[in-house]
Amino acid sequence: MRKKGIILLAAFAVLAVIGTIAWAILSVPEAPRGDEPVHVMRYEGNSLSVEKDGRTIWKMTAESLAANADNNTAEATNIDGTFYQPDGRELNLKAPHAVYRMDTKDLSMDGGIKVQTTDGIELTSRELAWSDAKSTLTAIGDARLTKEADAVLVTAESIESSDGFQKLAARGKDGKKAHIQKGSAAK
Repeated sequence: MRKKGIILLAAFAVLAVIGTIAWAILSVPEAPRGDEPVHVMRYEGNSLSVEKDGRTIWKMTAESLAANADNNTAEATNIDGTFYQPDGRELNLKAPHAVYRMDTKDLSMDGGIKVQTTDGIELTSRELAWSDAKSTLTAIGDARLTKEADAVLVTAESIESSDGFQKLAARGKDGKKAHIQKGSAAK
């Protein structure tokens, strides 16, 4: 009988070891995909906004948002956004893609930008960048700004403004100058 007890105890010990090994193998978490960082949170239909001195500077709603804790960014697709000017005007924009840097609060949008302001300015460009430190918006790449009421047309590689494009700086590329037209030639 003692022999049976020892055999049973040995069998139980072997099963316990095999069970422990099986548990260790089967309970290993799935490795992250190579194309996705480990700490990414995904949201559908979410929004981002930035406030400064108690005032909302801008707000965006996105079809999808992926916040990456590893590199302090949030990436968004199909954006509808608004930049709020201190004088009450609004710049409404649409962009296919945006990246927000949580550390600097800078925002860059790309894929073809369309902006309309409540005072009649229309702006298109390949990219649009918000610099929080300078409080400037810069339209980059084939930038085109029109204001029909004042018959103004600006075409440039980049157009930068800190006041919702009431005042602006336009720059050309590769030695080419920016073009600013006013009056009937701008229509």
